[in-house]
Amino acid sequence: MTAIPLDIYFLILSKLSATSLVAFAQTNRFFRNLINPDRELLVKRLLELECLPQYGGGEVTINAKAKIIVPSGLVAYACTRCLRILPHTHFDNHALLRLRFRKPPPGSRVAGKSGGWVSNNAKARGLHRQAELRADTLENWMRRINPATHSAAEWTALYHIGSHRRRRWCNECKFVTGMWARVSSYRSGWERGFRTSNIGPVDVPVIKGRHRRCHDSTERFFWDLFPLAEDAECPWRFQMHRRENCNWWTLWWIRCPGCTVWQEVAAFRRGQGNTARVTPSDPEFSLVEGEVQFEHWRCNHCYVAERGEKELWWELMKSWEEKVDYEVTMFRSNLEDTFGVVDCIKDVTRGRYSWASIVAMDNLSSPQPLTRVPTGRELQNVTDDSVRRHYYMILRRWYHTLDNPGEALGRMLYENFFRSWINEYEVLEKRVKNLLRRTQMLQQDRSILIRYALHGEGLDKRQEEALCSTMADCTDLPDFRYSFSKLFIAHQSLNC
Repeated sequence: MTAIPLDIYFLILSKLSATSLVAFAQTNRFFRNLINPDRELLVKRLLELECLPQYGGGEVTINAKAKIIVPSGLVAYACTRCLRILPHTHFDNHALLRLRFRKPPPGSRVAGKSGGWVSNNAKARGLHRQAELRADTLENWMRRINPATHSAAEWTALYHIGSHRRRRWCNECKFVTGMWARVSSYRSGWERGFRTSNIGPVDVPVIKGRHRRCHDSTERFFWDLFPLAEDAECPWRFQMHRRENCNWWTLWWIRCPGCTVWQEVAAFRRGQGNTARVTPSDPEFSLVEGEVQFEHWRCNHCYVAERGEKELWWELMKSWEEKVDYEVTMFRSNLEDTFGVVDCIKDVTRGRYSWASIVAMDNLSSPQPLTRVPTGRELQNVTDDSVRRHYYMILRRWYHTLDNPGEALGRMLYENFFRSWINEYEVLEKRVKNLLRRTQMLQQDRSILIRYALHGEGLDKRQEEALCSTMADCTDLPDFRYSFSKLFIAHQSLNC
């Protein structure tokens, strides 16, 4: 090796990536002394590894409507303070979605850079850095490429993307360095809901993480327990600010007082509300005077060490039961309440159509004469779902015969979620039955929740279908208006 001049080595090493430089430094003492890897080189290597599929996976991308799409599987990012590659849930949105903090795609300026190695000579490093700053401008970079393939705005984005990744820190490092210090003046009053600092006590910090797109509370707090549903399989939800079947849920990270490990609030079985805007302390404010006692919280691993797997299963099942009860109640109210608008058809269409005439025309081919048409308010209070479904199909058949529903129904089509209701009624019913079926699966096989809570092992689609085939009433559930609490208590008494 000494037969080759050092200048040759310098030329070769300056063209290598940071990953290759660290690999060369680990081969023998000669290259280690020559390269002398420092923290800056290790950070560059970590940022290169996060872009590889086997380490960091893909990118948390943004579609045309600026909606965050979290791909399936592990998506990880590098923290340049603790020098670890962590899942994307360990960061907040600002650390991942800002242009200069995102992973550079192929063709960008950062992706085409080498490791930038320079000899240990301080003067050489300074001269190299000055020359790099003078030459590394947007104008000089665009001269070396073909600017006709993209617009000026696209080339500007490719120039800046990923340039500040070395300043990306995970939530834990931000808390340790005091970035999210607790603001004592905001501990109470109307301003407490607007702070972004630590909302927990000194010993048990509770900090805000990134947002995640979920269809309902069961998907939010039992992520990957069952296969994630597609958007087309989930019904709409009544929301004042957005008419969609999804919402953005905030991830909250808590340092467990038992094992001192940072974990998401879903691992604590407490502080889990049913709405997207809830914080870990909100569900208990109406039950406990003052602040929530986070010091008494324990993660699933600490809880099972203190009380055993049986008690952990009861707590997890209770949490699942409460969320399914809330979702079924909300979905069922959507099924029933929108029937009230059929009484307005005559007024909206100015007498051209009416609910009674629609049912009468559909009933002409029926062998049994129609005695009386129930009103929309009466259909809201019907206990037999088959009766309500029968009249829904009548209304749907009439709706699809209209050449221009928007012109015929006017404001009725856009108010009261009528359009979503008429198109997704069956999707809503299917989602309710799916939640009830999954509840029965968890009741019959306790090991599902235990494996998920302690090892993160959920069910894939094939396993769920296999369990479904063993259930007698899986495909045709009875009336789904029943109390979950009674079912849970009955199941508890039979298995104790």
